[in-house]
Amino acid sequence: MDNLFIYFVFGMIVIAIFWFIGTSNRLKRYRIVIDESKRNVDIALAKRYDTISEMIKVAKSFARHEADTFANVIKLRQSGSISEANMNMKDQDDAIHRIYALAESYPELKSSEEFLNLQDQIDDENEQLAAAKRIVNNNISIFNQEIVSFPASLVAKSNGMTQMDFLFEEDLTKKKKVDNFDYDV
Repeated sequence: MDNLFIYFVFGMIVIAIFWFIGTSNRLKRYRIVIDESKRNVDIALAKRYDTISEMIKVAKSFARHEADTFANVIKLRQSGSISEANMNMKDQDDAIHRIYALAESYPELKSSEEFLNLQDQIDDENEQLAAAKRIVNNNISIFNQEIVSFPASLVAKSNGMTQMDFLFEEDLTKKKKVDNFDYDV
């Protein structure tokens, strides 16, 4: 009877150790999946950066005296962390808005075939970026759900794992309100 109890306790300890190791490995794999999916966001941002740079070249040919509009745009770069990715997406969005505002001042730029093609390319890249962001946020959601669920939360805590921030959508509050639409026909 005593040997049976010792075997039972020993078996439970072995099972607990294997469960701990398995859960720890699963959580680490989630982190790897998040990093991989975040690379897709980095790729989309890099492509978008290249297109913005091309838009600047085209716009510069029409507006030589608008140097300060372009100076800050050139500083845009690929992201590292989630917060840097959020900041870089915002910076790129701001740059695109500045370039479009500049195009309003130069009708020949706005109607330029090259500029219009670059606008289409930006639209495509925005869709790719949005899809990549959804994948990253989905993976972060799965990870965050795992590390707050008992008993996996014990393993996460012992490995120093905390909830990750999501990539955010800029101006989401503006996109929820419909009172700003012009309903005049």
